[in-house]
Amino acid sequence: MVLPTASRNSPAFRAPLAVGDIAPPCALPTRDGDTVDLRGDDVAGHPLVLVFWPRLDPAALASAASALAGVHSALREQGARVFAVTTAAPPAGQAPLPFPVLLDRDGKAFAGFSASTREPTTIVLRHSYHVARILKGAPAEQAEGALAAVGAVVAEHRAAALVPHPPVLVVPDVLSPEECRRLIQVYETRGKAFLEPGHGDDKMTTDYKMRVPDYGRGDRIDHWVVDRDTTSFIDGKLGSRLFPEVRKAFQYPVTRRERMRIGCYTGMRGGEAHGHRDDSEVIAAHRRFAMSLNLNTPEFEGGELRFPEYGEQLYRPATGAAIVFSCSMLHEALEVRAGRRFVLLAFLFGEY
Repeated sequence: MVLPTASRNSPAFRAPLAVGDIAPPCALPTRDGDTVDLRGDDVAGHPLVLVFWPRLDPAALASAASALAGVHSALREQGARVFAVTTAAPPAGQAPLPFPVLLDRDGKAFAGFSASTREPTTIVLRHSYHVARILKGAPAEQAEGALAAVGAVVAEHRAAALVPHPPVLVVPDVLSPEECRRLIQVYETRGKAFLEPGHGDDKMTTDYKMRVPDYGRGDRIDHWVVDRDTTSFIDGKLGSRLFPEVRKAFQYPVTRRERMRIGCYTGMRGGEAHGHRDDSEVIAAHRRFAMSLNLNTPEFEGGELRFPEYGEQLYRPATGAAIVFSCSMLHEALEVRAGRRFVLLAFLFGEY
């Protein structure tokens, strides 16, 4: 299936910026005439705290500046870079601030980041330039919220001793918890027709289900997503949040996919306890990358992914996070020991 252009590597459909989105490019001048590029090599790879100050009266501006200055040292200690963005230069005579002030004279940055033009907005970006938090409210609350958000981002990004590991990509917040629950509801309420195991049926016009007995396992039933509203919603999220990361990490433009599935793993695995490759059959040789996105991670035990050619590490992405890997890599979904594991699955490819 050819993906719509706006679902590939472009946020052309752009709704208001939300948690999980890739933030828009932004390069703005400082009061001193220098230019700061938020995706430049000297800034990238840090958590970013962006505070958008519209045209505030002097008292409100002083309050917002004081709140941000109060947490600036703590943010810097965690490796964060802090920037204020304003549509008008701060008044002359204002005390020096410990962070750069970027001038957005035409308001394009405010619009691109969906920041309010009436009250301050704070946006926290992950090291990967994905949105981690959007904060509104009183300046002091935004400052404390930014500090907490940076702490959480840094904790999940913390360095660990290196061991041999597979070349996989994990992208958080591709779907929100509410969107994950929506897909579980689709699985539970639609697609009552069961087809015989195989590679799917492109002639079906409604959602359907099928057992997937890889090497005889009996714990997996997939739900093929045919409904146009559901596929459009998923394509929009993958196109804006995931595919640009696939292109950056693997130098591969995703332009096509097979019909997506919602998988459910539950009960005894059975069959042969080993992995498989997703492109080993002639009918699947076009596949380049597999995507697995957990929809309810806290609700099951087990179910981790492992890549035995590269080590014994187990991958258990959080709810809404996607893991992407080459279809030629041997991989195994371990047995779910308790609960049910729901996962959105997709096979991705392109023009070569």
